Amino acid sequence: MDHVALLLAFRADPQCSDVRALVSASRLQSNVSAGVLADLTAAHFLQRSGDQYVYSPDAESRAVIDELATLYDSKPVTLVRAIYERPVNPAQSFADAFRIRKAEG
Repeated sequence: MDHVALLLAFRADPQCSDVRALVSASRLQSNVSAGVLADLTAAHFLQRSGDQYVYSPDAESRAVIDELATLYDSKPVTLVRAIYERPVNPAQSFADAFRIRKAEG
């Protein structure tokens, strides 16, 4: 959820002039914010120039982020559940689906 919160904060303030204020408004721990900023930059949602970040997703990503914002505003609980209930390791979850379990009885 940290990534979603910060991404949507940048979406609301694309030319963010005060990254610290934006991170603070997103309620992120300072030790988490650097990693989240790095992840969002690596995903090409933000561009970094020195200590400044600019919201800069491509058109396709921007449309998906706009849909994410709509979902966040209209059904936040559903979004949070979807994020936290997703498999940590999709390959393991797929393999677990084929495990033979003992019959209960």
